[in-house]
Amino acid sequence: MLALVLAALRARRAQALTLLVLSTLAAAAAAAAPWYVLASTERVATRHMETAPIQERSLETIGETKIEGGSITDIVAAQAELTQQVVGLDGFTVYTQAHVTGQSSTVPASSASEPRSTGSPLVMRTDACEHAVIEGRCATAAGEAMLSYRTARFLRLKAGDPIVFTSTNLNEPAQLTVVGVYRPDDPADPFWSSNSQLVAQSLPTSPPPEITEPVDDAVLVGAATLDAIKPKNVRTITDLIAQPALLVDHQPDVVRAYLDAATVDAANNRLTLTTSIYEVIKDIERDRQLVSLGVPVGAFQLLILCWFALYLAVKYTGEERRPDIGLVKLRGATRGRTWSLVGGQSGLPMLGGAVLGLPLGYLVATAVNGAIRDPAVRDQAFQLSLGAVALAVVGALLAALLAERRSLGASVAELLRQSPARAGAWRDLLDLVLVIIAVAALWQLRNRAEGDVAGLALLAPGLAALAFALVAARLITYGAGRLVEGALRHGRPARALSAIYLARRPGVHRLAALIIVTVALLCTSFLTWNAGQEAGRHRAELEVGADRVLTVRAENRLALLEAVRRADPGGKSAMAAVQSLSSGNDRVLLVDSPRLAAVAAWRPEYGLSAAQTAALLHPKAPDPVYVTGGQLTLDVTNHYTVPDRQRVVVLDVVMADPAGTRTVVRLGPLTEGQQRLTAPVPACTKAPGCRLSSLNIMQSTLEQKIFFASRPGIEVTVHGITQSGPDQTVVGRETLADRSRWRLDVNGVPPNLIVVPATDGLLLKVAPIRTGGATDPGVYPLDAPAPIMSVRARPLKPRLIGDQRVSYGTTALTETIGATAARLPRLGEQGVLVDLEYADRLAADFGAGESLQVWLARDAPPDLPDKLRKEGLIVLGEESIDSVAERYASFGPPLTLQFMLLSAIIGVALAAGATIIVAAVERRPRARELAALRHQGASARLVKRVSIEGYLVLVGVSVLLGLLLAALIHAYVGDVMPYFADGWSAP
Repeated sequence: MLALVLAALRARRAQALTLLVLSTLAAAAAAAAPWYVLASTERVATRHMETAPIQERSLETIGETKIEGGSITDIVAAQAELTQQVVGLDGFTVYTQAHVTGQSSTVPASSASEPRSTGSPLVMRTDACEHAVIEGRCATAAGEAMLSYRTARFLRLKAGDPIVFTSTNLNEPAQLTVVGVYRPDDPADPFWSSNSQLVAQSLPTSPPPEITEPVDDAVLVGAATLDAIKPKNVRTITDLIAQPALLVDHQPDVVRAYLDAATVDAANNRLTLTTSIYEVIKDIERDRQLVSLGVPVGAFQLLILCWFALYLAVKYTGEERRPDIGLVKLRGATRGRTWSLVGGQSGLPMLGGAVLGLPLGYLVATAVNGAIRDPAVRDQAFQLSLGAVALAVVGALLAALLAERRSLGASVAELLRQSPARAGAWRDLLDLVLVIIAVAALWQLRNRAEGDVAGLALLAPGLAALAFALVAARLITYGAGRLVEGALRHGRPARALSAIYLARRPGVHRLAALIIVTVALLCTSFLTWNAGQEAGRHRAELEVGADRVLTVRAENRLALLEAVRRADPGGKSAMAAVQSLSSGNDRVLLVDSPRLAAVAAWRPEYGLSAAQTAALLHPKAPDPVYVTGGQLTLDVTNHYTVPDRQRVVVLDVVMADPAGTRTVVRLGPLTEGQQRLTAPVPACTKAPGCRLSSLNIMQSTLEQKIFFASRPGIEVTVHGITQSGPDQTVVGRETLADRSRWRLDVNGVPPNLIVVPATDGLLLKVAPIRTGGATDPGVYPLDAPAPIMSVRARPLKPRLIGDQRVSYGTTALTETIGATAARLPRLGEQGVLVDLEYADRLAADFGAGESLQVWLARDAPPDLPDKLRKEGLIVLGEESIDSVAERYASFGPPLTLQFMLLSAIIGVALAAGATIIVAAVERRPRARELAALRHQGASARLVKRVSIEGYLVLVGVSVLLGLLLAALIHAYVGDVMPYFADGWSAP
């Protein structure tokens, strides 16, 4: 029997090979689905864990202890071990520390002026020196400490200076020696960002003007220091930072159960456990559910197409085998032998396809979605793949037997007859039932809640395609029949013969339905997937702002601005930007506007064009005043209206040095009458010099340790400001006397001065004392438009009282809203865009910002980051539109849509294979028919046209109907799955 089957297969090699290919595709699709789903669950977990905020990846235990007869190192290590035992899961990176809250102060003798202090805690962070750049050396011995660069700069300390730490947990203040100044190698690294005690995030309460950034960073010490000072209580902390392996190696519900139990166990062990990992677990579960639902639906839909294609293939090849079956029955073969002979001709290629499809499915799934990391999950995927392939093969065999059933049950006379009998009416009834089911499902999809039809939504395109295709296929055959008479009447025999073929050939409508369905599914899948890809890139462009954005460290905003301009003097490749997300109620983006059009990835949602926005934000303004000489001289006349011998009054000239740092030249004391005040300014000789920021009248007690805004009773007339060097005049009398060239602060703080133009200069009077609140002691050159121009995203934040202001850092500037936009880059639907240079001048706080950035254009030179480093910027991180779009493409919905697109591509291949089988099977009977036409006098050209026109018309019309159907489905059903699981949508 096997020999007969093999002989039959050799006789029909083309059909057998095509059947093998179709079976291989079916088995590969079935085998790929489990690998794809399980690989996607790992990929989704990995990506969520990599991109989640540090707060959603951290678990922290806190304990209170005393150092009695042991070492803090042993206590911290014991708590870390206990925490890991309580949690009971691997997949964490562990950081430990101990700290004492208190106040760090300078020793009066070590300070050039008044004593200073910060609220910096005393912290022993294990391995801190390995995660920082240190000027000096690491603090390891007793009595040694390290200050952050921000704390050291504010306290005016360096390595070798003493510091005093006071705390209610200490019996007496501890005097320590600063042995190093540290700078975190990456403040965003979990080592530093997982604990709020290390890097201060906010300014102190009511900070003095010179504090423009947080200064309460941790004072780092070694374990020996804490052991030596023996505080009454030490707070110990263990930070566990979840890695992707946590939710790759363990199911989310298992991790949740362990965390619930750990919270109780920690409390029983006198530890306080806090974590927000539940949030990322929720996101991962949501994405995994989408993948676990969508991929099997797509695979099942593809299997149905596979079985249908195999059914058609076997049905058509069966027509060619009918005479063979008739001869076998005529020779008295048993029923079982007949079934074996016929079924073997389909079964062997299908079994061969299963053998080939199993590894092919694995290779395709791995190539598209990566390998599975966990061995246990790999074993599970292999077992599921075997089961899926077995299901695919069993379904294919059943489809083959169903296709052969009619031939096997027919009589010898029917089998030997050249034309088969007409199909039963039950097939038409089945088509009608399928159409009714599809229409009902589509109606339900449009009229019920989204959550009730989640699975149905994924099947919607297939159901709609099936309903339309069955009807359209019938219309094709019906329309072809109607064309015959007209074609003959108009003398077009070729068209009439092709129409007769389409109208009367059995099974043509089913082949047409298969082509229509597969083309429609391919187009709808591609449209949905492509729309998702575009939405992902759209969102990435909104969130990133430019092709690449570098997060950098600089001393302040001005230093950032100047460094970027020096690195890219042409202004076409890089732009400085400062982002503030937690300043007051505003989300603010400061940009170097003249470079905006060349660098930013501008979108229509931003309202005006990039060039128009730049012109709006950066109107022409007077040039700033620069001091470029090494000595500064002011000619002034002072008059005390209320003499007070208990105070010392000075005139402060506040400038921004070439590095952007706040530089104060203190001139005085001011005496009654005319004075010529001179001071050296060596830093200003470096290009571009020092920009004049303000003139402040300050006063102090006789000790001259603490200076503050002057009290009333003093008037100062400034006649001129000169410098050493060729260009001696900095500000002449005419400019000083022009009141329009000077402004008071626009920061919302009441001014401390009354500014009046005088005939020979600028008269500054101290205003009457105001009750409560701080005052601004300065008068500023008008080198920026005030109020500042802005572009705001809708909706505007309502202002109940006062004028419209934009706030960032410690500044709140009066603004004029020049335009509104639906969204703004990096800020989204709520925020404000202003010019960086003008905002920095108007603020006059010499601050930095929450996020200092350098935006790079797509065609930026590859060595530009190196040039930025040479200009003093430290690159902390980088993100790009491509990387963010790729990140969104690796979450659950995009992975599901990707699989459905791959399934649709395989479906089209199945339809092509079925068409090839039909053509191969019909080759002999069609040849006989065409030969008969030649004998009856038909021309060779007519016969040739008829031989191919029927297939071309069938495929062409089916493809066109499939495209039309795809457009209708996409318009009616829409996207079957949102690309963003968090609900984000384009405006």
